[in-house]
Amino acid sequence: MNYTPSQLLALVNQQLTRNFGDIYVEGEVTNCIKSAPGHYYFSIKDRSAQISVVLFGMYARVLKFRIENGLNVIVRGKLNVYEQRGTFQLSAIAVEPAGLGALQLAFEQLKARLTAEGLFDQTRKKPIPQLPQRIAVVTSPTGAAIRDIIHVLGRRFQGLSIQIYPVRVQGPTAGREIAAALRNLSRWDRHDVILICRGGGSLEDLWPFNEEVVARALAACAIPTISGVGHETDFTICDFVADKRAPTPSAAAEIVIRAKEEICTQIDQAVRMLRSVVELRVRTYRQELRHLRSSDGLGRIESRVRRDRAGLQQRRVMLYRLLESQAKRLRVRLNAADLPLRSFPSRLAVAQKRHHVASFQSRSGQVLETRLARHRAAVRSLASTLQAVSPLSVLARGYAIAFAWRKGRKRPLQDSATVSIGEPIEVQLKKGRLNCTVDAKTMGLESLWPITTEKPE
Repeated sequence: MNYTPSQLLALVNQQLTRNFGDIYVEGEVTNCIKSAPGHYYFSIKDRSAQISVVLFGMYARVLKFRIENGLNVIVRGKLNVYEQRGTFQLSAIAVEPAGLGALQLAFEQLKARLTAEGLFDQTRKKPIPQLPQRIAVVTSPTGAAIRDIIHVLGRRFQGLSIQIYPVRVQGPTAGREIAAALRNLSRWDRHDVILICRGGGSLEDLWPFNEEVVARALAACAIPTISGVGHETDFTICDFVADKRAPTPSAAAEIVIRAKEEICTQIDQAVRMLRSVVELRVRTYRQELRHLRSSDGLGRIESRVRRDRAGLQQRRVMLYRLLESQAKRLRVRLNAADLPLRSFPSRLAVAQKRHHVASFQSRSGQVLETRLARHRAAVRSLASTLQAVSPLSVLARGYAIAFAWRKGRKRPLQDSATVSIGEPIEVQLKKGRLNCTVDAKTMGLESLWPITTEKPE
């Protein structure tokens, strides 16, 4: 029986589905490629063989970790032949890391990536305020964590403003809700500190606090943050990114603000220390003042003040007299300089100047007209002379000029002996030119203007 390629491959796929429809294959990932639609194409190998694997996007989206080269995985799927290329492959529907759990692997991968980006660096973390007045708590409103936080804050310091931002702390949508809460609180900028809290649980229960979207929102938050997730032995990505990590929600409430009694005790100690320092300095200054009062130098201060005051008064009188004499001298000089100006007939001088200007304008106009007339006459005389000697005037009277080419240049003919019979010449008339050929020529007196006007035969 003859098969077409399509029939043969369809038959092979039927047999593979019947015998290998749901199998598990363990191996090391190599040649891993992720396409734009989210499909994974890779191979899994052991020491002596390898097989191609395809994981479509609908299955890849539920993975908690990233498939990378060198990772040991267990692939669940079915064997088939890709008919368009005729290649043998394993079509996967699930991938799990071999040995290490998927969530733990995803945690380690994200931790390594964020560490490389610097999101865990202490230099980027903000200090927690000592006396925050407004506290925001991102947690579940029905959990035990919020009850512990409110109890501890009320016991340590009454009258604080506490705002609860309710979110889910478990489930597939919890991570997005926590990230949205952090972004909104950062944008509102109405609080002094933010607490992100949740009680204890398994790795799966605490997973929303290990999601990358929450880590990015924490890193971008403009308000100081404290993470109190799980028990003391539990660590999440949220703990590493937050500005301060608390082992439990109750410890987070204790960290966010000190007990009122502790603050009052510290204030009392500071007041007593300040009072003792001030009293010591006052006693020291009083002793110095009594010493100065009893000394001879302090008694001479009053006499020095009187002497300096008298000297200052004397200098003030001298300065006043100096200024007065200087003002009188300047007034005399000003009057002497003003006398010639007052005696000068300003109006008459201006009228004379105007008359001189008008007379000069009249004389200069006459001179210019005379010079222009003389120059116009000279120009007209020169134009008449140029017109008389111009070759164009000669041509206008019926004459012509003959030219012949000599050494590449056109030269006028003045002697018939310089041309030959049959030589081409050019004749310039008043209007236009004539290209001619020499048919005959005469010499000597015969070159004069002919008397007869008959046409030669």
